[in-house]
Amino acid sequence: MRLAWFRPDTAPDSLVAGLRETHDVRIVDAGAAHDFVWQAAQRAFDLCVYELDDTAAHQYIWPYLLHYPGVVVLRTSSLHHGRAISLVHQHRDTDRDAEMAFADGAGRTDAPWPLLRGSWSTWRVPVLASRMTVVADHALASDIRETCPGAPTVVIPPGVSDPKPGPAPSSTRTGMAASLSTGLSMRTVNAALLRAREASAAPITVIDGGPAAADVVIATQWPTFGRPLTDALSGFAAGRAVIVAETASTAQWPTLDPQTWQPRSISIGTGHAAPPIAISIDPRDEEHSLMLALVRLANDAALRAALGDAARAWWAQHATVAHAVNRWRAVLLEARTLRVPPRPPGWPAHLDADSGGTMRAVLDQFGISQS
Repeated sequence: MRLAWFRPDTAPDSLVAGLRETHDVRIVDAGAAHDFVWQAAQRAFDLCVYELDDTAAHQYIWPYLLHYPGVVVLRTSSLHHGRAISLVHQHRDTDRDAEMAFADGAGRTDAPWPLLRGSWSTWRVPVLASRMTVVADHALASDIRETCPGAPTVVIPPGVSDPKPGPAPSSTRTGMAASLSTGLSMRTVNAALLRAREASAAPITVIDGGPAAADVVIATQWPTFGRPLTDALSGFAAGRAVIVAETASTAQWPTLDPQTWQPRSISIGTGHAAPPIAISIDPRDEEHSLMLALVRLANDAALRAALGDAARAWWAQHATVAHAVNRWRAVLLEARTLRVPPRPPGWPAHLDADSGGTMRAVLDQFGISQS
């Protein structure tokens, strides 16, 4: 299949490299996008894929996504900031207001509200304009299915390469080394570390290296805004004990509660308890829960090893690059057969405007036929 893959970064990652074994994948960045229209007119592509994020670099993608429906990959649930800024810079305030109203933002009154981050479902526009939506987060997928029933939405965890980890650092020395990749404030982390060091019989150190260089990975990213939890997944792949935040985004994982040291969840789809692959801390009790987790892990090498082994086994079953590539191949085949969805009620008219609108308006003023 010939794919036009819209993303600002032209460097191929492991997913694109894997797909290129069976598909012709052309990366379309902002510069290459200028040639896309005539290439599409010559039927150079079978399907378009759009990676959409809330950055200035991704704003060039919107017009193509709206006029050449394909597969949209939502990298975040919060898209309105970059989109609003882009429309403001183009002096398109009316269009901005229409889009935000369609995305349930009409009730916001905080000024200047278009420039503030909020909870608007801005993804409604790209989701409803696309043949299919791909996300990496189950919670975001649930929101989309509830808000946009009928819009095909699939979850594909990001593929994490095999780091081929060696023994944990603690196997050659005493104590525990922790790697930080956290959404908590550093004040909270430092306070939890101080309390843990005071309460633990084993020394706890913080390192700058990646998961393979640590015994424990603290990857408490929250709120996630639908972003893939790649730091935690990298910790799983490295076979390390991982501490995550207990959120809707991690609810699919079997984890331990540091307050009780009992499992929080079961294996989805089986109804049976699955070996915990991480420790999840309650964001409402983050400092205390993090301290409890660190103290237990620092003094329990067997628990660290059990969590790491279960995490790597889970990664091998669910989150390898091969899993992501195979899932994407199936999604692409399905998406190609799907019809372009009709515009829903209330769809902002400017989203369907093309570059010839002004020319046709001028010609109409002079009574010149466009046939």
